[in-house]
Order: sequence, then structure tokens, then C-alpha cells
Amino acid sequence: MAHLSSLGIHTPIALPHLIAEGLLPPEPKPELYQWETYVSGDVEEELLVTKTCVVWSQGNSVRNVYRFELEGEDVVQAILTQFPVAEDAGRRRAEQQDGKRREGVGKRQLRHSQQTTTTTTNTTATPRSARALVILLKTKAHIHYLTGSKYIVPLPFEIERAFPAPHGVILQRKPPTPPAIPVPPTPQLPSAPPNSFFFSQSQNQTSASFLQSPNLAKSFQRGSQPVKPSPLGGGGGGSVTLDARLEALFQDTLGSSPTAAGEDVESLYSLTSPLSDLGVVTYSLQHQKSRSVHRGQSSQQTAVEFEALDPGERIIYVSPSNELSAKQQDTAAGELMLIITLNNDTQTLTLWHAWYIPPTPLSSLLAQRAAQKAAKAKRRSSFMSAANIGTGTTTPGIRTRDHGRESFAGGGSMRGLGGEGLHVPKRGAKGGRRSEVAASRQEEEEVMKESMDPDFVPPVTAQSLGQGVGGGVGGNRRVSSMNADTRANRDLVGGASFATGGARRNTSFGGAGGGYGERKSFGGGHRKSRGSTPGSSIFGRSLGLDNDDSMDLDGDGDQGESVEDVVKFMRNTYETAGAENVFGAVDDGFKRELVVRKLWSGGVGKWAGLEGVGVGVLRDEPSGMAGEDEGVGIYVCDRSTKEVTQLKLVVKQRELWDGDVEGGRKVAVPVVVEEKAFGKAADLIKIKHGKVEVIMLAGRGIIFSNNNREECPLPAVGEYRVYSPYDLQPINSSIGESVGRNRTLQIPQTGLLLAQPGVRATFDEVNGEGTHHRRRLQIRPEDPAIGHLLEVCRVVLPEGAVEVRGLWCLAMAKLYEGGGKGGLGGNTSCSLEWLAFAASVLFYGVGLMDGKARAGLKLTEMSVGRGGNGLRMERHGRRVLGREALRWLDGSQLDRRKDFMMPLAAGLAVELAQSFDVALPAGEAVAVRLMLGLHVAREEGKLSTLSSAGKLSVGLIIAQIGHWLGQDAWGFARGSYYELEGAGEEVWAYVQSIPARAVQVQVMDEPIGVFQWFEHAIVHCSTESYPSLSVIAGLDAGVAPSAAFTRTANALTPRICALNGSLAATAGLTAGAVPTVELMAVHGLDNDMLETLPQAIAAPFMDAMSHCERDPPTTWPDNLLNLIGRDDTVRNNDHVVNVTNANVHFIHDVQSVCTMLDSYHQAIRTKEAARHSVSALIFSQDRRLLEAGNLLRYHSTQEAECVKQPDWSDAYHFEVQRRVIEHVTMRMWALPAGDGLLHYGSVSPMLTDKFVPNGFGARCLMHPMGITLNIDRSTMSEEKVGWAFFHAGVASGLLISKHVKGIDTSWVAFNKPPELTNRHAGLLLALGLGGHLRMLAKWLSFKYLTPKHTMTSVGLLLGLSASHIGTMDSLVTRMLSVHITRMLPPGAAELNVSPIAQTAGIMGIGLLYFGTQHRRMSEIMISEIEYLEVEDPDSGPDPLRDESYRLAAGFALGLINLGKGKDLRGLHGMHLPDRLLSIAVGSRPVHAVHVFDRATAGAVVALALIYMKSGDAVIARKVNIPDTEAQFEHVRPDMLLLRSMAANIITWHNISVEGPRRPNFPIQWIEDNLPACYKGLAGALVKETYVRNKHPLRTADVPFYNIITGLAWALGLKYAGSGNVVARDEILSILLMFDSVGGESYYYDAKLARSTVRRCMDVLALAAATVMAGTGDLKTFRCLRRRHGRTDGETPYGSHMATHLAIGALFMGGGTHTFGTSDFAIASLICAFYPLFPADVGDNRVHLQAFRHLWVFAAEARCLIVDDIDTRWSIKMPVEVTMRDGTVKELIAPCLLPELNTVARVATKDPAYWRVTLDFANNAEHLSAFKNNQTIYVRRCPPGEAHSSIFSSTSAALVVAQSAIAVGDLWRALFNIQALRGLDKADMELIMPRDPRSSIYMDGRSTVVDDKLVLRKAASSSDRDQLWNLRVLFAWAEKLRGEGGTPGWLRSEVIDALQARVEERMREIGNAA
Repeated sequence: MAHLSSLGIHTPIALPHLIAEGLLPPEPKPELYQWETYVSGDVEEELLVTKTCVVWSQGNSVRNVYRFELEGEDVVQAILTQFPVAEDAGRRRAEQQDGKRREGVGKRQLRHSQQTTTTTTNTTATPRSARALVILLKTKAHIHYLTGSKYIVPLPFEIERAFPAPHGVILQRKPPTPPAIPVPPTPQLPSAPPNSFFFSQSQNQTSASFLQSPNLAKSFQRGSQPVKPSPLGGGGGGSVTLDARLEALFQDTLGSSPTAAGEDVESLYSLTSPLSDLGVVTYSLQHQKSRSVHRGQSSQQTAVEFEALDPGERIIYVSPSNELSAKQQDTAAGELMLIITLNNDTQTLTLWHAWYIPPTPLSSLLAQRAAQKAAKAKRRSSFMSAANIGTGTTTPGIRTRDHGRESFAGGGSMRGLGGEGLHVPKRGAKGGRRSEVAASRQEEEEVMKESMDPDFVPPVTAQSLGQGVGGGVGGNRRVSSMNADTRANRDLVGGASFATGGARRNTSFGGAGGGYGERKSFGGGHRKSRGSTPGSSIFGRSLGLDNDDSMDLDGDGDQGESVEDVVKFMRNTYETAGAENVFGAVDDGFKRELVVRKLWSGGVGKWAGLEGVGVGVLRDEPSGMAGEDEGVGIYVCDRSTKEVTQLKLVVKQRELWDGDVEGGRKVAVPVVVEEKAFGKAADLIKIKHGKVEVIMLAGRGIIFSNNNREECPLPAVGEYRVYSPYDLQPINSSIGESVGRNRTLQIPQTGLLLAQPGVRATFDEVNGEGTHHRRRLQIRPEDPAIGHLLEVCRVVLPEGAVEVRGLWCLAMAKLYEGGGKGGLGGNTSCSLEWLAFAASVLFYGVGLMDGKARAGLKLTEMSVGRGGNGLRMERHGRRVLGREALRWLDGSQLDRRKDFMMPLAAGLAVELAQSFDVALPAGEAVAVRLMLGLHVAREEGKLSTLSSAGKLSVGLIIAQIGHWLGQDAWGFARGSYYELEGAGEEVWAYVQSIPARAVQVQVMDEPIGVFQWFEHAIVHCSTESYPSLSVIAGLDAGVAPSAAFTRTANALTPRICALNGSLAATAGLTAGAVPTVELMAVHGLDNDMLETLPQAIAAPFMDAMSHCERDPPTTWPDNLLNLIGRDDTVRNNDHVVNVTNANVHFIHDVQSVCTMLDSYHQAIRTKEAARHSVSALIFSQDRRLLEAGNLLRYHSTQEAECVKQPDWSDAYHFEVQRRVIEHVTMRMWALPAGDGLLHYGSVSPMLTDKFVPNGFGARCLMHPMGITLNIDRSTMSEEKVGWAFFHAGVASGLLISKHVKGIDTSWVAFNKPPELTNRHAGLLLALGLGGHLRMLAKWLSFKYLTPKHTMTSVGLLLGLSASHIGTMDSLVTRMLSVHITRMLPPGAAELNVSPIAQTAGIMGIGLLYFGTQHRRMSEIMISEIEYLEVEDPDSGPDPLRDESYRLAAGFALGLINLGKGKDLRGLHGMHLPDRLLSIAVGSRPVHAVHVFDRATAGAVVALALIYMKSGDAVIARKVNIPDTEAQFEHVRPDMLLLRSMAANIITWHNISVEGPRRPNFPIQWIEDNLPACYKGLAGALVKETYVRNKHPLRTADVPFYNIITGLAWALGLKYAGSGNVVARDEILSILLMFDSVGGESYYYDAKLARSTVRRCMDVLALAAATVMAGTGDLKTFRCLRRRHGRTDGETPYGSHMATHLAIGALFMGGGTHTFGTSDFAIASLICAFYPLFPADVGDNRVHLQAFRHLWVFAAEARCLIVDDIDTRWSIKMPVEVTMRDGTVKELIAPCLLPELNTVARVATKDPAYWRVTLDFANNAEHLSAFKNNQTIYVRRCPPGEAHSSIFSSTSAALVVAQSAIAVGDLWRALFNIQALRGLDKADMELIMPRDPRSSIYMDGRSTVVDDKLVLRKAASSSDRDQLWNLRVLFAWAEKLRGEGGTPGWLRSEVIDALQARVEERMREIGNAA
């Protein structure tokens, strides 16, 4: 408004591009394309749309082109909008479940509640938004996110128009095309008889509340003419009788013509996400229905129903974003969304309040309802419902409320929520309305009576609500199940819908007396409707201002209750719509996603169409007197009548849910408080420049605020240019050369339309020919400092004052009219904007000038030549000023050396005051506010080293106002504050005036600077606050400023407010360093603010930060750690990955750069490389890790040795080599089991590449000859060795880290082979074990299971169960059930499923129902274990229920009830322990002993898992081995091993090792637990180990071998992953003892003993590796390496598998993982390392081989990795681990930590790096973060911090500085310049660290060296502020020294040097004087 400039003719940016591409003709007509502009921040965007192409442009460049020629459809529209982007709650819940399953948490209830909490939090949290381009075609929508992703959404119907919305897009459906042949209308029904029900209804029009339904207009439009609204109110029309309305209603109900049938569909839909379904935009209705409670009483239950909007409603405006202030600090505040529609049939404009219904699970609805009821029970409700009136249970003496007051929601609830019932109404067959279902027979009878008898009213309703709405007894009557809802809706519509009706309003929102909002009864008087437009009385009366009525929006009257009613109504819509979306009760498959509520409706001109109405929305800024409510103004311009209407809305924030549900979510409730005509204007538009938004009325003016009485006039029209003066060249250069660049057009004479708002307050004026003239209106200063000061003035000015921004614009306009800068004649050096600002401020003080000053001001104005009158005016001014009467204007004021800014501004201020139709303002209080506010703003600028512009000009204004107020201390007198600041009379001319009286300044008598205030606070430990703008604005107000206003005011002076809060919280900076830093973060003192504060102000805070930097408290959150610069200690350090690749060394010399260009090599940082680097650091002393990798490499050439004996021929040698190759091949089949352990979780695959599992190598390198032989491929087919390939697939899949994202259905389908293979089946199992099959689609699962490929079925069933562990997922349960014969329903046909798949299914049930104690599943498992059916000898053994199947059932039963032996809830009556014990240790019938032998293992394992760690001595004693040696002969030998292990697992806490008591006899605990008969044998065997004697093989020793192995296995499980050397030695001693058992085994007895010894040694090897898992222990590895070298024919496949499993476990995850000892971990290890191994590759008789990979559930990542945060490389570092029992361990990272629940603290100990501490005991976030990421980041500290002594730190600094400066003379020259000459060596390292990747080079943050240089310069400066800066610094240092402290940020010697320099200058100045 300050200046209106022309930017030429506006054309689309992409138009030349489309013309050049041939998509448009050379001179295209506007009808050939659509053109839309958008503003995104400070960037203007354009969309140019043709039928086949969409072009997106930003600024002046084309960003992207989207072409759709191949689609075969025309582009309908394209828009830019934003879609919410919420966090992946499903992935987060899955990670939580994964953590729970590893901790052994098996309670389903706990898991379910945590899932519910997670979902609720995700629903209520404000989601982030991502901008997207939505391109609409006929049948689909293309959604292109600007970040790159793309989606295609099919559309079920054609779209007419789309609108951007706050969350997505709103679609308007294209109306159906009417048939070519008109269908005759339905015959009209005869009139109702006089004695009928409808005749009685026609006698009482006021009770026909159903006519108020917005959907009923459809019924009245079915005839040949539209219905005219009635001027008397009601709901239909004026000339149409009630009979006609009922007739139309019957037509709508009983049938309609085919033409009309198509009009009943919903027309508005919403799309909030490309991945979600369309939602329907619905209008919500609510009414009370009477529900009988017991005899004589009834209660009111609320029913919420939804109806589609009238298809005639066409959208003309949708809020593209939240309409509320962007400065809203409350993150839980609700958003405001408005929709404006136009109905051409009724010529009605309607304003709607809209809100989204978020997707909410039923559990959240139940939780919300329960919390709401609990909150109601705790407090006294302010709403009286019919249920508690007159019952005696409420407070007596309260007047019964009129029924009409219940405008919105009642106190009832919906059936199913909170126990009162959830009412989900269903739509009727014809009318589109919801019918209600009676809750009881009594209620049905009442409904029938209501329908039959018009006068029937329930007893309570008749008594308490007899004088209610619509004639008392008819207020709650039900006509039929179809129209009862709309009739009962009268209360809702009357209170919530506000019609135009002039400037008159009711006194109550909720009242409905007389049918339209009155609180009077039916018999009382009625107000006449003031509806001035057609249709205005359909939805009640307007709430415009009455002449005699008033409304207190913040009072406790009716309005407050009505707002609460709206909140209850919105709450009911959330519940009802949420329940419908959950239960799928929504018609047409569209969910209720956007609900609207009518706020206002008014008439428009007859010819107004969708393009004939202009809408602008302007929000109010918070004012001092306002409450927390926000104001919004809506301006509607009817372009046909040129009428402008203003609607004022007050938006109140209310809690949606009572109680603490959904995190205190709020909703915005808008209320129309005023409607008035705003004159005439051809058009309006909303334009903005930065944060300044205005409404521009074409040809009239600008509206800055909704509270302005009149608009600010527009400046002169100006010229209309052809080309923009800012373009480099014309768009068409040839035309530009011919017509000239500066050509102008004739000013259009006809009315122009306004369109295309852009950035920087630009817009288009469109003439009648459609030409767009781009114009720019200056509505804010270009100088941001002036804009900030204008905002300060707006804040401190009282309500009702003239808008200061409008004054500034007027002042600028007048200055431009006077010739701009040239019209000032060079009398001031300030800019026009500063001059206009000064005039705007002085405007409020011109009344303080006396007449002499005003007269002299005019003469001064003439003397300085303003206006351009030249020398004549100047001479005349000198002649006049020479008179005696004007001697006060001394000659110095005419001296042109002075700056005349103030006289010019004062004269312009007087001119501005005269332009207003009011007297000159003379408010002393206003002037004091402005003076104080500008002073505070000026001092705020001193607190920023980056802000210096305008401080002097502001000082001039303050001095001028202070002089007018008679305050010399505030004026320009000599010695005053501002005279010392440079605003003296010697340089600046002022307007002098004699004040009538001296005005008292309340806040401060004289100006106080921030440096003076801060010095006083430091010296005297004062907590006195510096005045804030909110305090200044509250002067003489009488009302305290609101919280919203205070937030707005404080945002203008953030530094002063932060210092005020910090000083008050720290008691004048007397608190310690730690609380000071904590309080700094609370009050907003962040790094950015500290770096720009003056050094003295920041000194106390920087000193506190330096004291905390070395060892910050472990309980600090991330923001505090970042504040002190210790971002290396931030646990969620994901941002480090986003920095520039720090591994690249920056080389700057030309030769190196040229060399790199020839051979460019980029270091790639991958997860695999990171894992290998960590592993290399762990095992850096030797090659053990490489050796283990070579031993387990199965997909490359194998190695073997076959030395030729002298007596062998070549043929025989070759034959022997072939036999060796067969043995090596057998060993190769077992390698993948260990390889998966070794490389576990080390790969992050590329999602776009095929992931092919590794196969087996087909060659063997034979030593010592070095020849390579091929392995016979006929033995390597998947049919023969299918399980080997299955394990290979699992090993490949286990390489994929469980943290990899994107492994979903698409990835699995992409990698699915054409034909199912065993390797892919293993891959599926590995993906499931990693949790990647959680989101696998159902269709893909069925596609895998349909071919009945056995291996695939096994892998998929186990994988799905593992991914859904403990969830009891119904779909997975069904999949497993159809694969298990036992779980099929009775009589069902058995599927042809292999026994192996059924075994996997049984185990899958155990995983799926893990920890749930599910009774049904437990019964199935125990029945399968004890299943007894005597087999027919002729048919052979049962192929299904073999030992493997029953063992799986035992595992499943144990997992379902894991560790719950003492609390078998829900299993009472099953006698589970007795039944299992009878199988495990009971007697066996002779005829079924073979069946019992198969079930024994399953029973023993089930008992061990159920009673694990329970300490139940009774169960342990029963399950333990027999007491006597004679009983061993009656027990299967391998069962002795199991029972020995099981008994000790139950008595877990009794397992303990303390070291050998005797030399050379390490088996202490094992020997103590051996039976007495075997203790001597153990000692003898140990002795034979040392003397190297061989103990003979005897079957009599077999029980001993199994018992001692079981004890060793239990010991290994107890110390799994601990690295306990004592436990390892005990187990390895047993293993070496078994080596001494040998000899020839020719007889069967010896062979049987040998197989037992071999199996026991396999178990012992696994037990030792389990203890030392992940450590790579050399002693254990030597034993295992020797066992790997067996290539004889006696070693079976299972023994090789056990050995390789042990090797893999020993180097698990490359040394980064180990085993845990939780219940679930131990159960997984028992299942994976079960002691009976397969005899060959395909053996699954006793244990399914797929279970060997369940060790994944026991794997824990506990490797502490230390990374340098600058280099991003892992390093070695000593760490100190403090256990919870107080013991301390010294380790070298990277290393494995003990179990995390035993660790209290972990701290680094390298003095060269800042100390990092992980406090697991006191900070739960540290523990959870470490479980997610085991890497901690460290950063090098300066030498002064790294060393304790000055000598060592100086030496280190010299070395560093020398290495840094040794690069050449360049750096020497740099440090020899004057500014850097005084730096010491430690400072040099801060400037140039030795590491070129240091954060000093990266983050750009300042260091203490920068502050030293600034302070050194200040010591030689004469600037007042810099000297004050030094003075405050010295005061702080002196106070600190007096308290016995020393500065930690600036050293004492630095401060002493500065003091010495200042004293030296003082002596120099004294000597000069």
C-alpha cells in the first residue's frame, strides 16, 4: 500500500516451453490451459495444465514436466497440497515386540496395552506434512511427492474439481449426467385426512424441525421449480405449505424418479494419504432419544448420525492449511479448517466448520470413553441431563434446563463404549438417513406409542421438558424411524448454524425456544427473523450484534455452555465415526473422514456462480486485552452485487477428551460473533509479504486487522507496464526490441478482478479481456529491522488505536507522492522507510506538541524544501524564521550540516493525523508505551552482535518523544542517556516543544541499558527482571495480558526474556554449573543465541557450560548435550550419518587433485565395511577370525589332505582321494549352519538388486599335491540333500540385518524364484527370524503354500510364526491350523500335508502363542505329547507322531507357558505337571513302551521350560535322574542327559562355579552334582587325561557319559555369553576327558559306547562355545578346529553340524554378538542345540533340522563400539565398566559387555577424548538407546583439557601446532598477521586441528579464540557498547575470583591482559587531556 508498482503482463513461466515443445500453439488461448499459482514460503510456484501435460515451475524456472499422452485420458486438474507423513507405528510396534520377546515378556495383556498406547499416541500427534503434486485424470489420480516418490490412486468416479486441504485434498464429484429422455415425476399423494397424524402435524409448523436438515433441500428440488425459502423461518420455503413439504418428503422416502435418484449420492470426498481409501465429507446430526431405565424414569441417550451434503452445495473455498496463527506455541492445539460452499439453487452461501476424524482403533475408543467417564465421576458436571434431573442424586434446587438448551451433544454414550452401549446407526434404504434400533422391548413400545399417538411423551420428558422446543410436548416426538433424526435435530441446528439476518444476535447459543435459539418457552414472545437473504432462515438466526443485547464470550453464561456442547458434539462424532470405520458400517465403502458443522449461511446475488464469489480469511494477532481465544475474520465479496460481508469468528481451544486421554488433545471451536456489511468492492484478495497478511479490496483499500473500523486507502494507481523492470530481458525478445522495454499500457477504466496472489505482496489484476497485469503492493518495509519495530509498536499500543502498519504505509505513500528521496532535498541521510517509521511513531505524540512547535514545524518544513518548491521556498523560510517570535528556532537548526529527520517525520506525522477524521491524538500514556517499547527493542538489539542497523534512528525517535513528555533523562539534553548514545543536538535537529506537564514514567524513571542491568545482576546477585513488552503493554490497562499475548510479545524480545528467566531461575547466577545449564535450556538460551550474545553477557553461561563439558551428567537429555557441544554423547546420533562423508581426506594441492582425477577412488562406507572394521579391531592380534571364516566357507572351493603312501598306486591314491572328497562333501553340507552364526546381521542389501542365496562349492583342493578335483554333482542335487540347501538359504538370509528397512511383500515377491527351491525356503525362515515377514501380504503367503512344497511350507510357517511371536495373530493361526491335523475341526478332511510341515506347524503355534498361557493351545500340545494309540505291527510306526513331532509339541507347550510353572493361570484343572511327569518319569505299559519313548523327550523339555528358573525343588527332584545306578538301566541313555539338564535348569540359581579346589582338577561344580557312584570315575578319567591313557569303551559307562554331559550343558546355558573362564575350563576338561576314552571298537558294545561319546563331545563343544559366544576364545577354538578337521567315514553329518554351530557361535556376528540368558534365550538355545543330532542330511526323526536356527532369539548385540565422531572410523579405547554389585572391569573397546541388566555404568578413559558415560542404572534412555545402537561417539578434546598439567598440555599443543603449521609458508604468514599474532599454541590447535575432518572445519561454530579476538579489539575501541561489554566482563571475573573460582571459558590471563589494555588506554587519555 505504501507503493503500488507494475511488474508487467503476467504470463505462465512454462508457456514458452510448451509452445517450443509443440504442446500449445504459438499464441494459445486461455481456454487451452489452466493456470494456478501457489506460495510456498518465499517461493512462488506455478502449475500449467493442458489436456495432456502438467508443468510445475518454481520461481522463474521450470522444475518438472509430467506428460500423460499414453494414459489415454485428459488431465482434469492439478493442484499442490500437503499430505501428512506420520511415523511408521507398525514398525515401531514390531520393534517393541521384538525387544519384548528377547526379554522373555510373555504377557499378552501387557503387550496389547502397549500397542494400544503406541497407536493412540501416533494418532493424536501432529503429523509432519510432505508437499505433493496431485494430478487428476478421469479415472485415476497421480500423486507426485516433491521429494520424489509417486503413487497412482484409482478414482471410482469422475472429479469435477479438487481443492488443497490441510491434510490432503478434497474432491468434488462430478454430478451425474441427466438422461436424455425425461422421466415423468412420481404422482403426488393425496392430502392427509383431518383426523390423521400428518394433518395434526401440519397445524403446528414450528414443530417440524426435520425441515431444518440440510439434506432435505434435495427433496424440495425434485419438482419443476426450486423452492423459495420462507422469510419467516422454518426450513423449507415461504410459499410452500407443510403439506407440500410432507409430500416432497414422501416422494423422497417412498420413491423418486430415476433422474432424482442420482442426486442422492455424496458429492464431496477427502483423500488424506495416497495409501488410504477415500473418505466422505459428511454433515453430522445429533439428537436425544429417550431410553427407559426403570419404571417411572428415563434417560437421554445421544445419537449421532451422518448425512451427505446437498449435491447442490459447490465448494468455493477450502482452508489450504490451518487458519489459526502460526505462532501458536501449544503443540496440542486444534487446527481450524473452514469450508465455504455455494448453492445456486437456493442462492445461499454457507460457512462450515470442518474437522478430520483420524483413524482410531476400537481399543482407543474404549480407552477414551473410559477416561471420559472417570473424569465425569470425579467432578460435578455443569450439564444437567434428563437422567439425573429429579432423581435426588444431584444438587437440589437447580432449575430444570429447557430441552432446547441441549443444542449439541448430550450426556449419553454409545453402545459398546464404556459399557453403556455403542450406537452405530445404519442408513435407510431410500432417504439416506440412519435408523435407530430399540435397546429393549420397553423402548420399542414407547417408540410405537410415539409413532401412533402424537401427544404421547415419556413421563420424565413431559415433566421436566414440557416447556421445551416446538410447543412442549412435541419437542422430542418421533414421527417415524426415517425422519425422527432430522426432527430431533432442531436443537443442534438452531444452536450451531448461524444465518445472516443483519447485525442482530441472540443472547444464547444453545437456546431453542420458539424454534430458533430463544431461551423463552413456546408461549412466550418470538423474535422476528432478520434474515435478509433467501435461505437465511433455514438454519436459524444470525448471531450478529443487537443494539440491546450483549454477549460475553469469556463469561460463565450461556455461551460457555454452548461451546462445551459443541465439544461434546465433536467428541460424539469422533466416537461414532471411529466406530463406523472400525466395524465397516459406512455405506458405499467410504469412511467418515471429514465432518462439517454449519456456522453461517447467507444469500448471494442471482448471477453469482462459483467464480462470482471472492473469499479472504484474515486471522487476528493476539492483543493485550484478549484471552487465549484467537480471532479470525472472513470477508466474502459477491462480485455480481459488489457487496462485501465481514464475519468475525472467535476460536476457542477446548480439551477434546476429559481426563488425560490422547495426550491432552484440543479442538478448535469457532463461534460467529459478528456479521456486518463492509461496503462495496468489485473484488477482494488476500495477499501476504512474509508474515504480514492483508485483505485488499479492489478500488478501496487494505484491511490490516479485523478490528479496524475502516480500511486503509490504496495509493495512486500508477502505470501499467508491458514488461517487468526486474526481468533480464523480455519474454519475447523480438517484441521487446520493437516496442521498447519500458512501454506502458493504458490504464484500464473498467473494474478489474484480482487473482493469482504471489510472494512479496504481488497479485494480478485481470481486465475484461483476460489479460493479467502483475502488480506489487508494498505492505511491509524492506528493512527487517523496521518490520520488527512496527510489530513492537503494534504490541504495546492499546486496543482501538490506529493500526501502526497502516500508518507506515500511508506515510510511505505520501513520501512517494512528494517525490520520494529526491523530494527531501538531501536534508536527511535516513531512508524513506525509516522516515516513514518515525512519522508513524510520532503520529501518536503529535498532540503533545504545543502550538508554537506546530507552527514552527510548518516553517521548518518549508525551509528544508520538502515538496520540491525550490529556492523560493527556502528563502521565504529564512525570512520568516528571522522574526522575534521564532527565536527558539536558533540558527543551528537551519544549519544544513544537521540531519532533519525528526522535523520531517514530525511534519509528516501531523499530516497523517489531519488525514484522519479525528482530532489530533494526545495520549501521554500511548507515548510512554511507545517510548518504553522502542527502548526495550533497541536494547534487545544490543544483545545481538549481528544486529546494529537502525539503533541510532530508534534512539532519535525515543529522544524526541522523551522531550515532548518533559523527561530530560529520556530526551536529547546534554549528558542524557541518548545524548551519550549519539543522539545529541549537535548533529540532529529536533522539534522542540514545551510540555504542559512532566509525565511520570512508571517502569523506569530514566533509561537503563541491558549492560548496566546485567552488571547489577552479577554484582548484587539480583533477580530483578528487565522490563518486557508484555509488562509495558499492560500499563494502565487494568487487565493482565493474556498468555497468548505474552507469548507473542516475548517472541519479539527473546534474548531479554531468556536472560530474565535464567537470572530468576538461577537466583542471580548463584546456582552451580549443572543447574545453570539445565535452566538455560528451559529458558531458551541455545547455541545460536549464545554465539551472538555479547561476550560479557554470555560469559557466565559459557563458563558453566565449560565446566560441564568434560563430564556431563548422565541423566541429561540430548538437547542439553548438544547445548554444551557434546553431541558425541547423544545416544540418538543418527544425524551424524547425514554429514558430508568425513572419511574423504581433503587434498588441496594441484598435483594431488590432478592425480585423483586420473584415478578417482571414493571410499564407500557400508554396513558390511563397518562390521569388518569392528571385527578387525576386536581380533587385531591374530588371524583367528579369518581362519574361522575360511573353515565355514561353504560356497567356495573346499580343502582336504590325502598324503600318498609309498605302497599306493596312482589308481588307488585317486580312489582314496575320491573317498576323502565324499567325506569333505559331507562336512560341507554342515557348514552353512555355522556360517549363519559367523556373519549374522552383517549385510544391508540393495533393495533393487536380486538377493540370491549362496550355493555350495563344487571343487576340492587336495593337499599336498595342490590339485583341484570336482565333486560329483549327482550327489549335490536339492532332491538328495535338500536340507543342506535349506540351511544354505537360512545362512544367506541371516546375513540381512534385522534393522534393514524395506524388506516387505514387494521385496519378497521380487526375489521369489519361478520355481520354489529349498534355498528360498531357508531364506523365508531367515527373514521370519529377523522379523521381516511381519507385513507379508496374505496373497503371497497363500501363493507360497498352495504348491505344497514341503521345505517352503516349513520355512514360511516357522518364519511367519517367528515374525508374529507372541501376538496370537488370527490369520497366521489359521494358516498353521490347516497344516496340523490335530487342529482341524471334527469331520474335516485331512489335508495331504507332510509330517515335517505338521511338525513345523506345531512349533509355529508355540512361537505364535509364546508367553500367553493359552489354555486351548496348551491342551492341544499336551494331548499330542501323550497321544497313545497302539500301532498295528503290520502297518509300521505312525509317520506323523514320531519323536520329532512330539518333541516339537513339548517345545511349543513350554514356550506357551515359559517360566510360568508357579503361576499357571487359566490352566487349572488340566493337571499339567502330573501329566507331563507321568510321561517323563512314570511307568510304561509294556504294549506301549515304544510310544512312551517317543514322548519322553517332549515331556522332559516341556517341564524344563515351564519350570525354568522357578527353583521348584519338588519338580526338579522328580524330573532328575534316578537315585540308584540300577535304575539307570531302565531309562533311555539320552534321556538321562535331558533330565540332568532339565533338573538344573529348574534350579537355575544353584548353578555356580568358583574355580578348582584341587590342582589339575577343574570340574568342581560338575563333580559335586554327579551321583555318588560316578564321582570316582570322573576323577579317574581326568587323571588319565593328564597321563594320556585311553579308557576303554564300555556300555556300562554310557549313563555316566550322558549325566556328566547334561550337567556340562546346564552349566553352559547358565553362563551363556558371559565369557566365564572357570565355566569354560570345566566344560573343556570334560571334553578333553572324553578324548581319553577310546580304543578299538570292533564289537557292538564298543561301537554303541563310541557313538554315545561322540554325541556327548558334540554337546560339550556347543556348551563351551555357548559360554564363550562372540569372544573368539583361542582355547575353545583350538578344540573346535581340531574337530573340524575330521574327514573320516565314522563322523556323521550331525557331528559336523554341531562342530560348525560351535565355531559359528564362538565368533558370532564377527565378535559383535553373543548369547543372552533370559528365559526365552535359554529356551531357544535348548531348542537349537538339542543334543540329538541328525545321522545324515535328511534325518528329522528325533529333531526337525529347521529348529537348529532358533538361536537367533538368544542373540544379543552387546559389543561396545567407539567411533570418532569426526572421522567416523571405529577406534580402540579403554573403557571402565561398573557392575551393579560395585565391581569394576577394565576393558578395551570394541568389546563385549556383560549382560546389560548387570551393568551400572560404562565410561571411556582415554584422556585425549572427551569422556563419555553410559549410565544404565540411572538413565533408562541410555539403556534403550544402547540396545538399539551399540556405537558411542567420542571427540578429541583440546590439549588443555586432555592433560592435567600445564607442561604436558603445552608440549602436546606444540606438537600439534608444529604438525599443523609444517605444511608451508602459507600458514606461517597467516599466524603472523596483526589479528592473529598474539595467539598461543593451544589456540592454534583450536583454529587448525590436526585432523582435517575435525568438527571445527565442519560445523562452523565459533570457538573461544573468536571471542578472544573480539574482546581484544574492543579493548582498543571507543564504541560505548563494546566498552560496556568489557566492563561487565571484568565485573563478572572479579566476582568469580572473590568467590574462590577461576574462569573456565576465558582464562584468567586473558582477562588480565584485557584489563591491562583498558588501563593503559585510560592513562593515555589522561595524559592527552
